[in-house]
Amino acid sequence: MLRFIVMRKIILLLGAIMMIAIVPAMAQVEFGVRVGGAYSSLIQKINRTYESGARFGYSVAGLADIHLKNRWSLRPEIAIINQGGSYYSAQSIDGMSLYNSCKYYSLQIPVNVAYNFMFTDVRLSVFGGPVFDWSFAGKMDSREQNSDLLFGMTAEKDLKPCDFGISLGLAVEYSNFFFSINSICGAIDRRAVKREGETSVYQNNVTLSLGYFFRKKAK
Repeated sequence: MLRFIVMRKIILLLGAIMMIAIVPAMAQVEFGVRVGGAYSSLIQKINRTYESGARFGYSVAGLADIHLKNRWSLRPEIAIINQGGSYYSAQSIDGMSLYNSCKYYSLQIPVNVAYNFMFTDVRLSVFGGPVFDWSFAGKMDSREQNSDLLFGMTAEKDLKPCDFGISLGLAVEYSNFFFSINSICGAIDRRAVKREGETSVYQNNVTLSLGYFFRKKAK
């Protein structure tokens, strides 16, 4: 079952990359880059309360702004993000007793649709869309033990390699430079193994970025 899910996510990722490659040939496209800080967290529900363990990381991305119609544009990205967080595991008499802290790198491909406003020289964009996430390297700390994450294995102290989420964000652009804030909420339980009594764990993050679009200035 896990292998089927992984293969399905790989197919979705390849489909998104193909769409990013094909659409620019059919429309006006402008490219950009961004770098920012990411506040990420792993969220789980314990005793009817949502608990989150967070950490700070960073994100670097290349992106495109593809004009669709009127004020609409397609805004895909290819990003590397350093994310993670903390969560409880190991069911015991006292409840969830083992606190796991992890940090890892992921390849993210958000495929956002943006609606753009112009206020004199300032472009304001509101965007959102699906996000495909593939994690490939990381560490987990638990009770003073440090171990590598082997994404996709069936070990108790491990995480699934893939995630699918929803992105929502806001960008303000002036003279080709832009500032953006973007939130991504994961929808797939990241635990590789979930024992009886343990709860699902979801990856969320909020990223603040500075970037630049290589736009041609209007004459």
